[in-house]
Amino acid sequence: MSSTLSIREVAKRADVSLGTVSNVLNRPEIVAEETRRKVQLAIEEMGFVSNGSARQLRAGRSQMLLS
Repeated sequence: MSSTLSIREVAKRADVSLGTVSNVLNRPEIVAEETRRKVQLAIEEMGFVSNGSARQLRAGRSQMLLS
């Protein structure tokens, strides 16, 4: 499997929406327990690791300090 998995691939594997995977990663308390478990299982099976740099790039902001 590819070394750079996206949450889109996790969503497909768990058979949920992209937004649901995002919520599991960022606001798990708002996701139903069964759905949360299904997404977490897909994350573990696929070896997904959240990429903070990609998130910052997508959001258009960074925590990096330039000198």
